Amino acid sequence: MEERNVQVVKDAYAAFGRGDVEAVLGAMTEDVEWNEAESMPYTCRQPGPQEVAEQIFGPIVQDIEDFSVTPEEIVASGDLVVVICRYRGTGKATGRELDEPAVHVWDMRDGKLARFRQFLDTAKFLEVVPAEASVTA
Repeated sequence: MEERNVQVVKDAYAAFGRGDVEAVLGAMTEDVEWNEAESMPYTCRQPGPQEVAEQIFGPIVQDIEDFSVTPEEIVASGDLVVVICRYRGTGKATGRELDEPAVHVWDMRDGKLARFRQFLDTAKFLEVVPAEASVTA
């Protein structure tokens, strides 16, 4: 089961990296919960893949030119998959470079992404994308 969960997560990151948002959304449960780190300019007000696309993915690629998420290490235990990754890109409003580590915690259910939790240095992120400059502001 762990191997299958890790593969689903790897496939989702690979799909995001090539711009295949539909594949990422298809890997999620219909009631996926999305929890950005506190103080982030993005929030998902309702559960669901379409909400993630509209309230998270859309705004972040508008705010950060060439935004990418690169997994560096993946650790799994049962239905929990942890991804240590790196965010990169350039803040459109500030021109500042983003090169920051983050930790993503995924809860899996029936081979799908059911809950996302993000941990990162939000103060550093907000230097690149100030909350008031975000398209969500």
